[in-house]
Amino acid sequence: TVTGEGTATNESNGETLTTTAKVTMDGDKFTSVEFDETYKDSEGNDTTKKTLKDDYNMKPASEIGKEWWEQAEFLEDYIEQNGVDGIELGEDGKATNEDVLTGCTMNIKPYVEAIKAAKDNAK
Repeated sequence: TVTGEGTATNESNGETLTTTAKVTMDGDKFTSVEFDETYKDSEGNDTTKKTLKDDYNMKPASEIGKEWWEQAEFLEDYIEQNGVDGIELGEDGKATNEDVLTGCTMNIKPYVEAIKAAKDNAK
């Protein structure tokens, strides 16, 4: 069993957001996948989207009625079951795989990049 960490950044509304991923691998199989995204809260302090849970307030804008952390957990579970290499991304950074879109409709490009980096760094 090996573990790895990886990061990726993306721009959103003029702000640089950092995604940090941690993975545990058993051979080529993921046994644990976790990621979170850091950004500035309304007072300018660094926080993460998982820390905020429902206070992040993405649910009203979500086409599937899911908060950010709910979609993130779905994606983590999906990658643990199916790996990361088969996830196809569209121009908008959203998955084009129907089985991913059932539970995660947000731009996942930085999350996938961070998870792939963590996988590459696992030792």
